[in-house]
Amino acid sequence: MKIKAATGYSNNLEDAYEAGREAAFKAVSVLGNDSPAVFIVFTTPQYDLEALIRGVRSVCATARLVGGTGSGEIVEGTYLGFGAGVGVCAMTAGSYRFGLASVAGIKGRLETSGQSIARKSKAEAGASPHAALLLLSDCICGDLQELFQGAYRVCGPKVSITGGAVGDELKFERTFVFHDDQVIEGGAVGLWIASDTPMPVVTRHGWEPVGIPMLVTRAEGTEIMELGGRPAAEAYEEQLGFEPGELSVADFWGTSIIHPFGLLQSDGTSVIRVARTKTANGTLRIQGCVPPTGSAVQVMRSTPDELLNVSEVVVGEALSSHRSPGLLLVFSCAARAVIFGDKTPEESRRLQEAAGQVPTFGFYCCGEFARTAGVLGTHNATLTALAL
Repeated sequence: MKIKAATGYSNNLEDAYEAGREAAFKAVSVLGNDSPAVFIVFTTPQYDLEALIRGVRSVCATARLVGGTGSGEIVEGTYLGFGAGVGVCAMTAGSYRFGLASVAGIKGRLETSGQSIARKSKAEAGASPHAALLLLSDCICGDLQELFQGAYRVCGPKVSITGGAVGDELKFERTFVFHDDQVIEGGAVGLWIASDTPMPVVTRHGWEPVGIPMLVTRAEGTEIMELGGRPAAEAYEEQLGFEPGELSVADFWGTSIIHPFGLLQSDGTSVIRVARTKTANGTLRIQGCVPPTGSAVQVMRSTPDELLNVSEVVVGEALSSHRSPGLLLVFSCAARAVIFGDKTPEESRRLQEAAGQVPTFGFYCCGEFARTAGVLGTHNATLTALAL
């Protein structure tokens, strides 16, 4: 049975409860006589979030609720920018069964948290021949590959994992995920979707290499310390034609966001890693997921138009993988939005135009989840999608 899905949004920033109720009511009204089984909520963190969630659940208290704060929302062709409002997706169960689990305070126990979320949400949904896990996590709690790896230990290679790291409009101070009535700071939540048919996740980034491969010879926590046995910042700057130390700490982000690393994979593809900060010690702090020691990376390049051009590819591949899609969940990176600038609304528009009558819904993350080659499943500056 095909699911029915609909979206709604509110720009009411004065009354959080009413904003949540309005967005949810708009979505549910499109469903007609069909009751929603799940609400997905993405929002600016500027609201009273507990009041916002109460407003959403006032429309249908029996529906499960999952979501979080972000850095802009994608609502069926409309882009909600920083501080613009809340987006809600309401969907029926169709042939799916759902399980929901969360963990608070995941910092320092990322792998066990990923295992717990996957195990509990899977148990609640029940056994099925195929499944997907929608995973949302705090973006400032460490190396998110550890969280993903924990979930992967339970899911295995046949279960798709998608979603992203929730944010706070690039402040990197406080982020929140939602689990039914709960607003959880510094945590993670997972929605297990049990299915009778495969649910492949699609991901593309639009970046290409400009530098030579370099070996990560030392990495600790979320920092690359050395590349090819040299200070990481020095080696990175050399690849771009700068003198060592020419890029100041203050000016570094303006260059690194348009020249991320591509982490080379065994199948010839690259997983993108963005260096968010150059430290005073010459190390490079990676957003959410550091390339491990022994891995090979290349400096990459692209343009806003080339990054936007993956929109139709991602949508086309995701929808073609599903016999009768009723919803396309999309997760783009906040770094992409920074690069797009005034063109950011174009991504939402192009995604919906490519999807046709299938509603698109998602948000701008601070790190995206999607397994590609091997067990790696964390990305930066990438677009990923899952059709339901």
